[in-house]
Amino acid sequence: MTINNPTPMLKQYQELKQQHPGTLLFFRLGDFYELFFEDAVTGARELQITLTARHKERGDPVPMCGVPHHSAASYIARLVRKGYRVAICEQTEEASKTKKLVRREVVRVVTPGTPIDPQLLEPRESVFLAAVCATGDVVGASFLDISTGEFRATQATGREAWNRIRADLESYAPRELLFPASLAPLMKSGLNDKPQTETLPLTPGKDSGNAESLMVNKFESASVSHNPRLFEAVLTAIDDWLWQAEDCAAVLREQFGVRVLDGYGIASKSEAIRAAGACLRYAHETQRAAAAHVTDLIYFEPQDHLVLDSITVRNLELVESLGGTSGRSLLELIDETVTGMGARLLRSWLLRPSIKRAEVEARLAAVSDIYSEQMKRDRLRTLLKEVSDLERLTGRINLGSATPRDLNAVARSLAQVPAIREILATTTSSLLQVLYDSTDELADVRELIANAIADEPPAKLSDGDTIRAGYATELDELRSISRNAKQTIASLEASERARSGISNLRIRYNNVFGYYIEVSRANSARVPADYERRQTLANAERFTTPELKDWEKKVLGADERIVQIETELFNELCREVASHTKRLQATARALAAIDALAALAEAAVRRRFVRPTMHDGDEIEIIQGRHPVIEIFNDEPFVPNSIYLNNSTDRLLIITGPNMGGKSTVLRQTAIIAILAQMGGFVPAERARLPLLDRVWTRVGASDDLTRGRSTFMVEMTETAAILHSVTPHSLVLLDEIGRGTATFDGLSIAWAVAEYLHDSPEHTAKTLFATHYHELTELAERLPGAQNYQITATEREGEVVFLHRLERGRASKSYGIEVARLAGLPPAVLANAREVLARLERYELEVFADDEQFGSAALEKAAALAGRRKAAAQASLFDLVNQRVVDELRDLDLAHLSPEEAKALLHKLRERIL
Repeated sequence: MTINNPTPMLKQYQELKQQHPGTLLFFRLGDFYELFFEDAVTGARELQITLTARHKERGDPVPMCGVPHHSAASYIARLVRKGYRVAICEQTEEASKTKKLVRREVVRVVTPGTPIDPQLLEPRESVFLAAVCATGDVVGASFLDISTGEFRATQATGREAWNRIRADLESYAPRELLFPASLAPLMKSGLNDKPQTETLPLTPGKDSGNAESLMVNKFESASVSHNPRLFEAVLTAIDDWLWQAEDCAAVLREQFGVRVLDGYGIASKSEAIRAAGACLRYAHETQRAAAAHVTDLIYFEPQDHLVLDSITVRNLELVESLGGTSGRSLLELIDETVTGMGARLLRSWLLRPSIKRAEVEARLAAVSDIYSEQMKRDRLRTLLKEVSDLERLTGRINLGSATPRDLNAVARSLAQVPAIREILATTTSSLLQVLYDSTDELADVRELIANAIADEPPAKLSDGDTIRAGYATELDELRSISRNAKQTIASLEASERARSGISNLRIRYNNVFGYYIEVSRANSARVPADYERRQTLANAERFTTPELKDWEKKVLGADERIVQIETELFNELCREVASHTKRLQATARALAAIDALAALAEAAVRRRFVRPTMHDGDEIEIIQGRHPVIEIFNDEPFVPNSIYLNNSTDRLLIITGPNMGGKSTVLRQTAIIAILAQMGGFVPAERARLPLLDRVWTRVGASDDLTRGRSTFMVEMTETAAILHSVTPHSLVLLDEIGRGTATFDGLSIAWAVAEYLHDSPEHTAKTLFATHYHELTELAERLPGAQNYQITATEREGEVVFLHRLERGRASKSYGIEVARLAGLPPAVLANAREVLARLERYELEVFADDEQFGSAALEKAAALAGRRKAAAQASLFDLVNQRVVDELRDLDLAHLSPEEAKALLHKLRERIL
């Protein structure tokens, strides 16, 4: 929107807005941030604040709305969480020093992927900005947490490159995803409609082209055929010219102060370089700062950890419960951390468990060391409670957004390090010894902050009293003048009375003349010679003196100068602290690891977990394993179960049993135990021997994806396809009720084929737990050498089923579905009818032919042939479900002389007999 003859201020606004397309421009005017034109309409709607207008008297009023600057952070946070970018425009010169319009500049752009303000950050969760790019079949990606400086990059090649990168994107779950504008059609595929803005150019005024910056909350790559799950992210298209490999490499070299990138493992990884360089440049441009706390780039190979896709994370309820109930996820159960950075590290260990045995064993040994000594553990955790989030504090200091209290928090945190190191000095764990060596006490930094910052500084630097008394002489003098102005005036007034002999002499102040000496007309002849006349009144004379002038300058400029000096000293202090960034980060990361390890030890004590035994073989042996979350929240005593799998004799376990018996629980607890072990934690079992897995796959539950036109069964089959395409012999697969979303024979056939494929396929043979109500699948154990039958036991007492929840070898004979329906509250009449129908079905073992209107002689011929084939097949017990007498009658029919009407009547007759 434009207006004719805009005021200088609105013209300035429009120029800044043109330089920052795709943002909501928060324009500083006095004590408010104002939004104008379309931004005002959007802001008023999203923030639910009043929309007003400027220049209402004209024919083209300008829509506007505003928020107070002191509370703007909360409003900005609300907009960013909704997917908007906010450009913050400040006055960059003092109004008192210019007669023209004050200069304003955008000092920072806040986006979903680049938050540094506490209002936009969850203390216990990382926030990643990601970038992805591709050339041919080579795909690169990078991940940057601007709040801490964590920076990673990867690259994949080949037909599965997108799938591998996709797995990492799902694992890191970035809030914002950057990509070249030329990839926009690919990234837009399958997206829901959301507000769209222009491409965000990183060079002000650069033509942004025709690509769009997509404010969407879901990402799906059209080339990813086997894993269609979505994750939330705002997609931001960046002009292609900003993805040049050499330019991106130059950005990285300048950031790290090196001539070559060989030391970072990416010298020959062109797509990783492009992704990392574009990601870092975007961070520079949005923060308007060098982001000096990004001191390292870690290259990793795709899937260099135990891969847990979003489906598995959801199904196993690793970070949140399916019902959304607080406290009922695995993470919430084991998260005994006492620092934000420790909580984030623990979460990353859970979502990306290690596949390196040495690393897993080192963590287990460290947890064991802390676990075994309660006094050491309690003392360590008590000290860690006094440690603030050093990672994010260091980031804010480097980005110029730290407050005085942030610096004090750094000093207070560092003060705990000597005692923490003292505890670690007596440990035997090699990992804890490494962490001991990595915790720098930074006594010099702590002393520097303690000497400069007051014990109780204000929340904002502008409030004053940030710098400790005695740190700067000039500052102390100005504070004395400012705080003692009345006493100084009284003292000066008394001195002048004594010098002049005028008893009614007064020192006064007004906005026109400032401070002055007032003498009555009757005493004007007694005024000292050095007095300078300022004003003559009817009954008095007003004067000043050189001493009063000097003092006036000090008093009137004291507060302003105090703020200026404190700001200069504080910024200088921040620069000095920032020069120790690498030391601070090393200590922060060591303390985070100590906190995470201590949390795992504390959880093990509280939940009765034991240390697992890791090995290089393929056996999973869990003795009396438990589901840790269900165990805590279940009203009944939890029944533990043992399980054994390997890649030869016990690689496919067919688990049958009643509804509500606990089949799904056994599946989930097996995966949870394996994940806990590989993240370095103890496990809920009496004993556990475990191999290193490369991936855990799950296909459990049922859900529609109607927004993309996919039924429950389609979702089920798509997820199953992803497993069959990508599973390896080092994977663990959990399948629960495959094939239940379609017709009985269709579903049974699919379930049978999936089970056989997972058993037989040489490259995809995985350890598989297959829970099912298709009891016919139990025959697989007789046909396949690596298949075994297990059942969840139940018994009937006085006409009611009793669930025993025990896993035993063998096959179940019933599912007790009607009994579960009774427990759910179905009406008695419905239950009675169901039992009657079930009794007939079990007696005749019938196959019901649907839609008898379509049957004629050809249909009967097919039915007879089908019955004959099933009777003769080696797997007859699986497929011969038709009552034998009906089959015999069908076989004896003279089909050639049977009319359609006779066929239809016969079918009605047979149906009456078998129903």
